[in-house]
Amino acid sequence: MGQVVYLGLCLLGCLIFNPRVEGADDDTVTAKSPCPEGALLFRRNCYEVFSNALPWRSAEKECQTLEEGAHLVSIQDIQELRFLSSYLRRQNAGYNVWIGLHDPVSYRGQNWAWSSGTPYDPSASFWNGWRPSSYSSLCVAISPSGSSRWIQRDCSNPFPYVCKYRPFY
Repeated sequence: MGQVVYLGLCLLGCLIFNPRVEGADDDTVTAKSPCPEGALLFRRNCYEVFSNALPWRSAEKECQTLEEGAHLVSIQDIQELRFLSSYLRRQNAGYNVWIGLHDPVSYRGQNWAWSSGTPYDPSASFWNGWRPSSYSSLCVAISPSGSSRWIQRDCSNPFPYVCKYRPFY
């Protein structure tokens, strides 16, 4: 009987000190996610896809209603882009999906900024092989069904969108 109790306590200790789900990629899914149902946890942020198509500004406003500090997603490195692309493909999010990158000042593609206020790093950008051109209104989407690279779109176009926010603990 003592060995059974000991083994049970050892297994419980393993679950407490290593809450990761077996087979999960690093930083993606934990046994008990603090994110709402339908959202995924990656690097201590919740990512939530919304299939209702909205213009960029309306999508950003909808994200801000979710949680304090929520915005359209900002993508900081290739790992985050790969995670997001995989998530969007599983959700069948659509051909174009809004992210938080836009040019709020000049509309010439020279003043890119993330809606979250996160600094934009041109060396960590993932354009689809060409430089952005002038439009009357510049916002960025990704195409999860294609290359998952950033593509420039007019902000008034309605697309599905993905929000990023810190979970509420």
